[in-house]
Amino acid sequence: MAQPGTFANSIRSEDFLVRKLQNLERTVQELAAANPFGTSGLRLRDGGMVVEGYQTVNGAATFTGSLDLPPGSVTDAALATNPIQTATASAGITNYAIDTVATVRASVTLTVPAGFTRAIVISNATAMGTNSGTTAEYLYCSATVQLVNGGELYTSAPAGIGASISSPFQPTLTGLSGGDTITVGVATRAGTSTWAADPANQAAISATAIFLK
Repeated sequence: MAQPGTFANSIRSEDFLVRKLQNLERTVQELAAANPFGTSGLRLRDGGMVVEGYQTVNGAATFTGSLDLPPGSVTDAALATNPIQTATASAGITNYAIDTVATVRASVTLTVPAGFTRAIVISNATAMGTNSGTTAEYLYCSATVQLVNGGELYTSAPAGIGASISSPFQPTLTGLSGGDTITVGVATRAGTSTWAADPANQAAISATAIFLK
């Protein structure tokens, strides 16, 4: 037989549990709607997160995926370490005899800055000459970088007539160290006989090096 007050106590207990469950459900809903990282600028979303506002990273950071930077997001001050440097030089020769052996007639030297290991060398060799022979001839010209010939180009010159030609060469050099030198030159030759020295016989080289780290 039920004791006096037992039914009332059970009603109060059930009502108490219902209120507890309602409070718990409301708390869960509030937590789900809230952004616990709101003040830090961190906003979670499906498959990732969005970081808003200024952030400071005091340790190392690793990105295993792509990093997209909108134009202008990296300031000039942040690039003050000069990740790229350039150097240019030019030289020439005139009034020389053009023999039949490909020979470097003029050259320039570019020095690798400290901290750089690669260089894109943009060179252009030009040549002019007067065929002093009695038959048609050819004038050959090429650019050289570190004594490597970039390939000869040639043009024809009738007897007693001048000719001109230019030859580009743009190699990429690797394994460099600060203080190394890069020599860039212009090589010329005639086809079958030497052309006598003449003020019109000219050879020139212009070179630009883009140094990369």
